[in-house]
Amino acid sequence: MHDRRVDGETLTFGNQGALYMSAMTWWDHKTSSIWSQPWGTALAGPLEGTALTLIPASIVPWETWKNEHPDTTVLSNDLDTNRQLVHGTRDDFVIGVALEDFAVAYDFPLAAHEGVINDMVGEHPVAVIVNSDTRDVKVFLRRVAVEGSDRPLVLTFDRDSQGRLLDVETGSVWNLDQGVATDGELRGTPLQQVPWVSAFDWAWEDFFPHTTFYGDEPASGP
Repeated sequence: MHDRRVDGETLTFGNQGALYMSAMTWWDHKTSSIWSQPWGTALAGPLEGTALTLIPASIVPWETWKNEHPDTTVLSNDLDTNRQLVHGTRDDFVIGVALEDFAVAYDFPLAAHEGVINDMVGEHPVAVIVNSDTRDVKVFLRRVAVEGSDRPLVLTFDRDSQGRLLDVETGSVWNLDQGVATDGELRGTPLQQVPWVSAFDWAWEDFFPHTTFYGDEPASGP
């Protein structure tokens, strides 16, 4: 999901119809520039080189979304509801995180098994959190401001025997859906959510060839 605003103006996009590197392309109604969906960047036209801002979004089963957001609205094309049903789920994708010049891909089944992954994307400490029951995925920066200190605190997250998310440094309890400490020393402190992209591993690597894959062993030297 991308922010549609460019230089203060909100653009309207449509499906351009062609594929670029096997992925969807858009066009904007104002300039007819062609945009890459994974990058959110204009490939051709007057806005060539312009990049949209990626914003956090969720790709989860309907029941999970509805439980977290009971007052949600739904975009519908008024087709027969049976035609809108999607049967089954797929696990063969990666959770792609790109920050500045760095990119890391996390295999979904591995992340779901671990539950919480404390990692670095470049110089940015992140927590990749997956609820294997609801298939909900969240990515947060593990860095929080500390009152009275000019240096941020980098947290390390883990789950306790009750399944709660705690940070090792202060023992504070965190809400998984909102990324806010609900109890402990850091109560009320928010985490900054990080956008992520779901993609096949090969597709992610096509668009982010500099990526690393979490869990891969580093290449050995000669």
